Amino acid sequence: MTHLYDDTRALARSLADAGFGRHAEQLLAALSEGSTGTEIFMILRSRLSDVIDDGAVPTKHKVEAVGLRDIVVHALK
Repeated sequence: MTHLYDDTRALARSLADAGFGRHAEQLLAALSEGSTGTEIFMILRSRLSDVIDDGAVPTKHKVEAVGLRDIVVHALK
């Protein structure tokens, strides 16, 4: 089973290494900005969508972001 927070941190590291530090910082911040798990997931859903919608982000990162967002969306149902 995957651990969403660990996978989010790994994506953030990969984005930072690829020169997308703003997205990396935003993803990491999402993990601590909410006061409940639901709030964190809602923030994370939005931040992952930002990564996906950024035309400059490489496809491999977008694919990872889509997978993580799908997990978040499913959990919020």
